[in-house]
Amino acid sequence: MLRTPAVFLALIVVGGQAAAHHGVAGTFDESRTIKLAGVVKQMHLVNPHSWVTLVVKNKSGGEDVWACEMRAGALLKRSGWTDAMFTPGTQLYIVAAPHRDDPHKCYVETVTFQDGRTIERYEQLANADKGEVKRALRTADGKPNLAGDWGAVQKLNAVNNGTNTAAVIAAVQAGRTPPAAAKLSTTDVVSYGDFSKAPANFVVDKPHEAPNATASRAGGMGPPAAGGPNTPNGPPAPGGARGGQYQQTDAGRAASAAAGAARATCTATSLFSDWTMDQHVNRIQQTKDTIRLDYGFMDISRTIHLNMTAHPKDLKPTKWGHSIGSWDGDTLVVDTAGFLAGPIANGVMHSDRFHVVERFTMSADGKQLTRSWVGEDPLFLKESFRGQDVVEISQTRYEPYNCEDLTQAAVK
Repeated sequence: MLRTPAVFLALIVVGGQAAAHHGVAGTFDESRTIKLAGVVKQMHLVNPHSWVTLVVKNKSGGEDVWACEMRAGALLKRSGWTDAMFTPGTQLYIVAAPHRDDPHKCYVETVTFQDGRTIERYEQLANADKGEVKRALRTADGKPNLAGDWGAVQKLNAVNNGTNTAAVIAAVQAGRTPPAAAKLSTTDVVSYGDFSKAPANFVVDKPHEAPNATASRAGGMGPPAAGGPNTPNGPPAPGGARGGQYQQTDAGRAASAAAGAARATCTATSLFSDWTMDQHVNRIQQTKDTIRLDYGFMDISRTIHLNMTAHPKDLKPTKWGHSIGSWDGDTLVVDTAGFLAGPIANGVMHSDRFHVVERFTMSADGKQLTRSWVGEDPLFLKESFRGQDVVEISQTRYEPYNCEDLTQAAVK
């Protein structure tokens, strides 16, 4: 039986950065299926992954504590999930993939409650973020009002099914709905806990399909964007995710090879990808003299200076550079220089000569904010680095990421 959880599909489609962040395939055995019956001990709504701990009866008559991984806490809350759904003592029935090394950890695919309600890992509930926000579209001085909470549109990557991986990926890349879920073999499922009072609809021979599942190339990085193969949110260019999208100099290739593809879980990557990564909610604060961008993913914070016409001559390089902004009609133009050497995307590095111009344009109804960019690096790139992304106004409030990776923590 071949399982294809939605997040695994996202990792394959997006590649590079998302795979380095999640690392699901290496941690959990997605070729196997288990089911758990237990009561909630504690819910940890944290980033980058939430964990629910369950007390599960074992065959010896005792109890084991299991820890099961879910999506980031901020994303669950944006999708309408709440702490109240997982209060201590709540009975749960979970279909999951087991951890490769820890016998009491799992990767949640579906959760069924005692009343028979089943929700899929990526499911957006009735109270999910729909971007219904009333706000002024202009500031007092007549400029577009960019202030607010913004996030990439929430899309499910695919249905949670057992269909052949290649067929699902081909459908997603072509913009089609993935094939219907394949029937799962109950003989391959290992059960843990007491299922004597499980709701009648709790079965594992028919996988649950989230009602709002859609096919999307974007995976964890937000909606597809226009702008050609250099766009992180668009389809990959020929040559593979790592380096294939960029014409690098010899020095650039050497720097990328030396840096390697992997990165620490709680480390930001890029001012490009992290703005839409995993569809977290960002915040923009705007005054006459400055615009501040706080990223919902990994706590990147940037200040755009509107009262400066040039970068300081004694500029000290930083990871996110120094930004000055000006208005071109209703478009905010942001010029950023003074970078420390670091990653652009997909394992490709830029030097300290990197220079970027971004353009932020809000839609007439104030519901979408489109960012396009052009980056130049005479040391590491042979051509311009270009891309575009889109975020939407969010009724879910921005909150700091406060990364707390519990993947290797002991079960409690």
